[in-house]
Amino acid sequence: MLIKDNFDEALKISEAANEFLTHYKIPASPVNYSVMYLHISNRHEKLSAELERHIEKHQTIDLTFIEGLFEKYISHTHSIDKQILDPIEKSLTSALEKINLQVDSDITVASNLRKAEQALSKHEYHKSMQSIVTFFMNSITSSQQQHSDLSLALTRSCGEVSFLKSKLEAARHEAIVDSLTGLYNRRGCDIKLQSIDIEQVHSSLAIDIDHFKSINDQFGHFIGDKVIQRIAKVITSSISEHDIAVRFGGEEFVVVMVNKTLKQAHEVAEKIRLAIAQLKLMQRDSKAYLPKISVSIGIAQREDELNWRELFEQADTALYQAKSNGRNRSVCL
Repeated sequence: MLIKDNFDEALKISEAANEFLTHYKIPASPVNYSVMYLHISNRHEKLSAELERHIEKHQTIDLTFIEGLFEKYISHTHSIDKQILDPIEKSLTSALEKINLQVDSDITVASNLRKAEQALSKHEYHKSMQSIVTFFMNSITSSQQQHSDLSLALTRSCGEVSFLKSKLEAARHEAIVDSLTGLYNRRGCDIKLQSIDIEQVHSSLAIDIDHFKSINDQFGHFIGDKVIQRIAKVITSSISEHDIAVRFGGEEFVVVMVNKTLKQAHEVAEKIRLAIAQLKLMQRDSKAYLPKISVSIGIAQREDELNWRELFEQADTALYQAKSNGRNRSVCL
């Protein structure tokens, strides 16, 4: 655990992280804050070492550099939640529980004192004791107000931590998902592959849009983006929830067919290719249809001792063969 449930220490680190960001005029977004928190707390040696080398070389500490550190050391892990936010949230919750227990105790004591005051008020010779009871009641009332204010502040802090956790989850999601298509990007693909048993039978599709450059040149990048989005939808609707669809770059996609043979992968590839060939895409302004869209697909199956990179290379080799053989076809390697 990063901070051993020490609330005061967590606040000091938080203040120092914010001061660092303010000094370099970097916004305290969840991503930037997380990098600085890990650095200030000295709990991520590699991140801190790279940051300090950067400073020693008198290089600019800017938003791009900080986001680069986040992507390199943090974005693919849940270390922020586990090492930073969870301990802070636990400390806040624990303190809040103790305060609420004290408030409950204060209420009980105040109730008993009130009963004692009422009883003492009936007897003239207990006036001095009644004054003491009244003093204690006033003290308890003041304590209750202080506890109430602190409880409210802690409740707000807990809410802020929960909000930050949700923002970080969104940041992690953005780091692994292609914004245009909603498919995984390369980083997201790498992360998903870690959860797959590579010893099982797996296949890969390498999919490339035929003559995509001419679409961009003739109709513009906006239309090109729409074509990419439609093809991404065809791919996702053609595969199972266990398979991994990736926008590998530009107009190229990769699909990891989890626990499927070459024959099964080829059937899916043909389903995708034929569905795309049947698309009728219309320009919204001119109401004119775009030329027919087609894709070429390379298919490979993981053999013994073959790693993911080699599997993708084989699928890419098969894709090159599909392109060389006339496009709009699937080729198995």
